[in-house]
Amino acid sequence: MALKIDADLFLFDLDGTVYLGDTPIDGAIDTLKKLTALGKKVCFLTNNSSKDKKEYVKKISSMGYPVDLWQIITSTMATIRYLHTRRPGKSVYPVGTPSFVEELKKSRIPISEDADIFLLAFDTTLTYEKIWKGNILLEKGREFFATHPDIVCPSDIGDMPDVGAMMTMFESSSGRAPSVICGKPYAPMAEIIESLFDIPKERTVMIGDRLYTDILFGVNNGYQSVLVLSGETTHEMYVDSGIHPTMVLPAIASMFDQE
Repeated sequence: MALKIDADLFLFDLDGTVYLGDTPIDGAIDTLKKLTALGKKVCFLTNNSSKDKKEYVKKISSMGYPVDLWQIITSTMATIRYLHTRRPGKSVYPVGTPSFVEELKKSRIPISEDADIFLLAFDTTLTYEKIWKGNILLEKGREFFATHPDIVCPSDIGDMPDVGAMMTMFESSSGRAPSVICGKPYAPMAEIIESLFDIPKERTVMIGDRLYTDILFGVNNGYQSVLVLSGETTHEMYVDSGIHPTMVLPAIASMFDQE
């Protein structure tokens, strides 16, 4: 079977691209195995900052494709790198899950309730107290960072309000929008990839089901891009978007010509 995409580094979104909930999309696992057998670098790029990388390794491996930690790239990683390189020594007040906060601590990011930066992540343990403290910092004029812009996170039982929805809430209550967003489709996510792999942009491809994160990430940062119609985006949504991926496919299994 011939591969339709001429690239060396394959960056896959997860939900809606590789799996839906806990179920792999038809042909996805076989496609990942074929790419690995061809010597391609396969990585998984997620904006979800609520989970630890080990959770993704366990989930994908349990579906039949063995994954190493180096293959998982998250908006948390991009955020930590941005803080170290652009705001060294600055303290943050994080609104995030315990695993997210632990990653910050391991990376020696100073944490304070009276921080220089209010850092908003996808927090499935969100409380009103956290919201209030974050809003106070914004009213004081502290910087406002977010890990990613997704409005919802897909779920088997209904979409979960994600960071983008929380950004809108804080903009309404404080009049402030984030000055820095680190996940797809923004540059800090590309910077973390380029720091990890010595592979030219034109030999890198982003594959995903969301136009305004996955595909725009590829377009904005000089990568090839493949939109798959196995998740959020319909063909009608693609046609109306004005966004132009390198290729549009029904699902990632279609990356190989069928015999």
